[in-house]
Amino acid sequence: MKKNLLLLGIILIAVFTSCKKPKITCEIINPLPNTTFELGETIDLSVVANAENASISTVQIYLDGAGYQSKSFFPFNFQIYTNDLKVGQHTIRAVAISNNDLKCEETISFNLIKYESPDFVSFSDGKWPKGWNREGWYVTSPGFDDNYAIMTNLYYYYYNTVSAIKTCDENINCIEFYAKNNIENEYYPTKLGFYMDNVLKENITLTTTWEKYTFDIPFGEHIFSWRRTSGVEDDDVYIDAIKFFKK
Repeated sequence: MKKNLLLLGIILIAVFTSCKKPKITCEIINPLPNTTFELGETIDLSVVANAENASISTVQIYLDGAGYQSKSFFPFNFQIYTNDLKVGQHTIRAVAISNNDLKCEETISFNLIKYESPDFVSFSDGKWPKGWNREGWYVTSPGFDDNYAIMTNLYYYYYNTVSAIKTCDENINCIEFYAKNNIENEYYPTKLGFYMDNVLKENITLTTTWEKYTFDIPFGEHIFSWRRTSGVEDDDVYIDAIKFFKK
């Protein structure tokens, strides 16, 4: 009987002690698991860590098992540079350590790809690429990634169109470009229509910062065109860094 009571007491003490044990949590909130990035892209990494009745002394980041970065103060934001990484799957492990030596960790994976056979359209020389048609658009400065971009500020959408004919073979199945405007207007936002073969693919609501837009494109010869479709009269619309590639 005494042995049973003693055993019961030990179990109750263990349960009570485990319930009172301080807790620490660590969570990678960005990027999401299994996100795909392009080789050379910078990955913004955010970690949330908390310790019960203690403070977080450091958050350590491991890339593919090797120590990469650490930070001892909030917010626990990091950047992963992919220029020297290999194409394929990689792992990020975040380890949070409290000032009373508690530890917690989380691991996620991400995929790294390299776009093949890029066909890059740049306006860096201040001239139009051969074969491009434009009405109401002209080369201006500065651009997204160099000294030049193309722009229009015409108010009437049917007077501004820039277009090009492109043959998409086995090395091209995607188009990417950057666009922005220069005036914020929540009541009458500026929009840029992207067309393929004169069919509207998306009427993009622009912002005043450069944003990247990507569209899948089918095999064959196609007409790609851009047209400002709405906006206030004094607003300027910009396009730059147009790239045809295989993803």
